[in-house]
Amino acid sequence: MNDPTSNETSLLIPRPGVPLDQSDNRQSHERKLAILIILTSTALERLAFYSLIINLATTLHLSEVHWDTTNGVTASFIFFGTSYISTLIFAVLSDAKLGRGKTIIVGFILYLIGYLFVSLIANTSTHSFICGNQPAINSTNIASIVNEHCVGPVIGTLMFTAIGVGAVQANMAVFGAEQAQEKNGKIRYFDKYIIAVNIGGIFSTLVVPYIQVGQSHPNRFFYGYLFAGVLLIVSTLLFIFGYRFYIHIPPYDTIITKVVPVIINAFQTRRKYAKDQRLEASVRKSSASGNLLEDSISESEDPLRPIKGSSHSILNFARLSNSGKFTDRIVNDVKSLGNVIIVFILLIPYWLVYYQIQTTFFLQGESMYIPKISNVTHTEMLVTWMSVGDQLSIIIGILFLNAFVYKYLAAYDQSTVILIKFVIGMILASVTMFIAGIIENVRQQQCHPGMNSSDLSILTQLPQYMFMGLSEVFGMVASFEFAYLAAPRSAQSFIMSLRFCSLGLSSFISDAYVKLMTVTLKKFDFDCPNSKQILYFYFYILGGIQLLATLIFILCNRKFHILKLIWKNKKNNQFL
Repeated sequence: MNDPTSNETSLLIPRPGVPLDQSDNRQSHERKLAILIILTSTALERLAFYSLIINLATTLHLSEVHWDTTNGVTASFIFFGTSYISTLIFAVLSDAKLGRGKTIIVGFILYLIGYLFVSLIANTSTHSFICGNQPAINSTNIASIVNEHCVGPVIGTLMFTAIGVGAVQANMAVFGAEQAQEKNGKIRYFDKYIIAVNIGGIFSTLVVPYIQVGQSHPNRFFYGYLFAGVLLIVSTLLFIFGYRFYIHIPPYDTIITKVVPVIINAFQTRRKYAKDQRLEASVRKSSASGNLLEDSISESEDPLRPIKGSSHSILNFARLSNSGKFTDRIVNDVKSLGNVIIVFILLIPYWLVYYQIQTTFFLQGESMYIPKISNVTHTEMLVTWMSVGDQLSIIIGILFLNAFVYKYLAAYDQSTVILIKFVIGMILASVTMFIAGIIENVRQQQCHPGMNSSDLSILTQLPQYMFMGLSEVFGMVASFEFAYLAAPRSAQSFIMSLRFCSLGLSSFISDAYVKLMTVTLKKFDFDCPNSKQILYFYFYILGGIQLLATLIFILCNRKFHILKLIWKNKKNNQFL
């Protein structure tokens, strides 16, 4: 206990059914190198990810396929949704079979294959071989995505790539946190992770869109994806190079295979318990006329033991101590899923707001006045560059909070700190939508007949990007912290995947919301000739829904304590 190098996060007395923590015999510099390699690999992988998704709707509109803008947004949502929902499959494989390191490598391989086909579709030399010739029709009048040119190869490739993305992101955050074994090494790991993600995002925002949109070369989209693809290869090789420096927690089991059996056994035991109770009541009633001695014996020899655990959960009937079939550890792990699922369902409105950064904000910006970055070449700044305001706000905000704020929260319970972060993040997300709605209203008022775009400068979008960035400093980081701290040993990757799955579900809901607005407005388009005055309500409605969701979130936590953390992780204080 007096050894300063001992693992302070390990259990002194492990719970029954839980394997001992993996011993860490690495040197201090090897631990630091492992974390640095993972963070660098993450930054490069995110650069490739955002290079593909951040400009996807515009790329599909301007490149060889010439898709309608609305269908380009739909393709973005399909990619997001598939990447996040596929995390569930790889989380189960990671927790129970392959382990996190091997699962990440499998994901990188799928990721690279998908990126290869993305590049081939974007290449003018190979496009016709994969997609055939472009039909001689006006694609901008196509209502359904299924009628778009090359829809099969494009959507198929995006979904295949998204599966590889899911395998990587389901495990990378948890795997990195596992490398920081000693207490001090775990402090604010997810802050570092979010910074790495956004560093990759900044470079992808500045470089790849400039290659693809800012240049006039006919093969510019291929070159943009080629650049990002090469960095994805570097990310893969770097992760594999660091494999010998990592600590590998062996796969143990996965909670997903226990959920249904525990629920069935709980109901079976509960039914038997109720039957025994009725029988006992009948026996006592029939013996009511007996002598006092017999009554005394009957009352003192009650065959029914009290149910162990909270009376509010029927799952406690599945415990061995309550005549069930499962250990306390397995039952507690299954019970922990309930709160996690509720939290991530309540976060769906927040993710709906988050998606606007990568979709409608860009479409709005394309229909605004765009300043020139060179009066000589008359080159305009890129719309996607505005999102750098979001990413810089995240990085600066995290550094500021770590330097000046978090030290004052060290005395608070970790669940309380996470609740504070969630609430602040949600409120800022609502403010972001209201700002976007106000700017959209002003933008429409400055549209002129015969003009495609408004006189309002795209620079006026900066506040909505910055407020969303500040929102992510709290809400996004808190979501990672909660997913890690609320997860039992048997569900570390699985619960992290539920976080991403919540994002994926939100993506499909976002697509449905856009479709609803399209039906309402006849055409969901920010161009001045097509945009309607009611379009700013798109943002106001999202802001109102998020405010309502914030109130529900607070009430649910007060009533049901949905932010309950696993006690072992809760004592680590690794985020304060």
